[in-house]
Amino acid sequence: MDDMSSCKKEMGRTKNEMKNNRQFILSTLIVGFLFGGGYLFLDSYKIQTIRAYDQTSHKPAKSDKQTIKKVDVSGEVVEDFDSIQKLNESAEVIAKVEINVSESFQYKNVVFTLSDAKVKQVYKGDVEPENVIKILETGGYKDGTEYTFEGNEVFETGEKAYVYLEKYEGPVAKDAYVIKGVYQGKFLEEEGELQSPNGVAKGLQVNNESQLQLD
Repeated sequence: MDDMSSCKKEMGRTKNEMKNNRQFILSTLIVGFLFGGGYLFLDSYKIQTIRAYDQTSHKPAKSDKQTIKKVDVSGEVVEDFDSIQKLNESAEVIAKVEINVSESFQYKNVVFTLSDAKVKQVYKGDVEPENVIKILETGGYKDGTEYTFEGNEVFETGEKAYVYLEKYEGPVAKDAYVIKGVYQGKFLEEEGELQSPNGVAKGLQVNNESQLQLD
């Protein structure tokens, strides 16, 4: 009888131990899940706050690209062009420019870049050669991070380009122009060849001045 009683007590202890072990394992899993979820949440929050631009001005330099992080923003554009002809017809100003200086800044949580561009040649519009005009772009450089729109970088000091522009109207900058189609009307010149913007239609993919149909 005593042996049976001892056996029951032993079985009871074993069940309690198993129950306690299950509770411990379950508690461990719950804590692990919460910590894991918290890590994912914080990591996600960290990624999102990269886009919360601060107010420190930063003048870009080509050497920055070797060390800075990149954040690319995607979005729909109001105007979408599929041919050089349509771009030519829509632009108020078409010119070849050389960038004297560019400076990035923040306006209502968005980074912009304003460039002083010297006009080298005019193909259309009411601007004069050798004049300096301001070109406003979305994106730029802030605290070690480069912000681009659809993979397209903003102007840098010393760059040359053919640009299709319209007068900007809004609170971000005064007496400035913006590129038609946000980035579509901007063709950088590098070593005598033209570079089309990233992600444009086939009709805007060119590699020399003659393809811009400026004559």
